[in-house]
Amino acid sequence: MTGTFIQWLLLKRNRIAETVKRDVEPRIYLSTVKKRLVELAIWTFLLFTSLVPFLTMGAISFIKAYGLPFKLENLSMKNYQYLLFSDPKTLSALGNSFKLASFTMIVCLIAGTIIAYLRYKKPNILTKITELFVTIPYALPGTVFALCMIFAWMQPIRGWNPGIYGSIWILFIAYVTRFLILQVRGSYAALLQVDPSIEEAARTTGAKGWVKWRNILLPLILPGLIGGALLVFLTALTELTVSSLLWSTGSETVGVVIFNYEQAGYTTYSTAFSSIIVFAVLLGGILFMTAGKVWNRKVLKKT
Repeated sequence: MTGTFIQWLLLKRNRIAETVKRDVEPRIYLSTVKKRLVELAIWTFLLFTSLVPFLTMGAISFIKAYGLPFKLENLSMKNYQYLLFSDPKTLSALGNSFKLASFTMIVCLIAGTIIAYLRYKKPNILTKITELFVTIPYALPGTVFALCMIFAWMQPIRGWNPGIYGSIWILFIAYVTRFLILQVRGSYAALLQVDPSIEEAARTTGAKGWVKWRNILLPLILPGLIGGALLVFLTALTELTVSSLLWSTGSETVGVVIFNYEQAGYTTYSTAFSSIIVFAVLLGGILFMTAGKVWNRKVLKKT
């Protein structure tokens, strides 16, 4: 709570309106040689921190048995064949994680945007306290938060057990509670980028309620809203720490299955499953960036 309060103090005056022309000139001017050196350093850093681990994981996923050298005679597709066609837990985990992540994204998109809009329009003590309480579940360690969920939903009212603990519903409630702040922050940041004069102009021309949102606000803030929703989706899709204590038979998630493979010594299966998830995330990111560019062209064309 102290950390979130300090964060609020640091960010309370941070406001950038993208609908107003800003000064984008660089503050540090570099020569061509220095620019190339900086770019080389950045790409080298990204290469060794991101690309190399992914390539290593992908290479291990094709090896017949962990520990064998990476040679052509030791490569096989049997790990992927086992995951996709033999082990029912793989597709079950993918289905569970996708459904949980999708429903969590939808609920957080709606609720988070409403909270962010209230925080944006009425920055009073009530909305600030609401944001603080939404932040706490995400700031807690996942295992601590999972224990809180267990104790809360075993008997939310003394003598009454609704049957949520031990079912997939407790995962859904935990995901929404924990990741709602991601959407709140994403939506709030998107709203801060819109100059208030635009909304005032909409009101003076008679655009109110849904008309104002549909024709003016949504086209401007939609990329930010979708970005926050995508972050919620991806975080929920690959979540482990909360799920490791809340999952039950039939409600395994992607993170739990990968962790169980690794714990059981099936490293090649865990790396193959992880490679599938990485490929899916990269594909989704490419589609999202493409859709964002198309949307921006449409908005610019209208304006």
